[in-house]
Amino acid sequence: MTCSFHKFGEYFPGTGTQEDKGRGKGRGYAINVPLKDGITDESFRSIFEPVCSSLTSGRTKVRMVQVVAKILDVFQPSAVVLQCGADSLSGDKLGCFNLTMKGHAHCVQFLRRQNIPLILLGGGGYTVKNVARLWTYETACALGIENDVDPNLPWSEYFEWFAPRYRLEVVGNNMDDLNIKDGSLDRVR
Repeated sequence: MTCSFHKFGEYFPGTGTQEDKGRGKGRGYAINVPLKDGITDESFRSIFEPVCSSLTSGRTKVRMVQVVAKILDVFQPSAVVLQCGADSLSGDKLGCFNLTMKGHAHCVQFLRRQNIPLILLGGGGYTVKNVARLWTYETACALGIENDVDPNLPWSEYFEWFAPRYRLEVVGNNMDDLNIKDGSLDRVR
């Protein structure tokens, strides 16, 4: 079973629609979650775990479906391989998302809490200093020691690469979350 959260639209390779669910015997074993520019930590987190069990719209109760929680419930995997693409971080030269380092790492923390064996892989990312920050932090999250890591970076021969902040952080920016603005995140759910 494969689930992919990715930028979608006028973006290479242009595949990964929600309708692509696998073929042949694999039909139903692929879930694509196409996302638009500017997704924020809050929007991203809402895809993973049940923050609220339902929302009330007028007199109608609407149940929110969180993709990853539902997948774990239905497929009950004996292990999870999580590939964390750093190109979805705020400020990435290619990705155009608005995820902070901590917001991006939430998926690692959520899966760690499920007590399912987890294989964590890094990938993507075109702003090297932020890729290094993210993979350091997400490794700490996988080990459950993220609160023990000093956010001030120690001096090394590469210290100047991390200017001007010299901290283990990737902050958000002020771009609009197009996933919320046009309601596409609700349709994806």
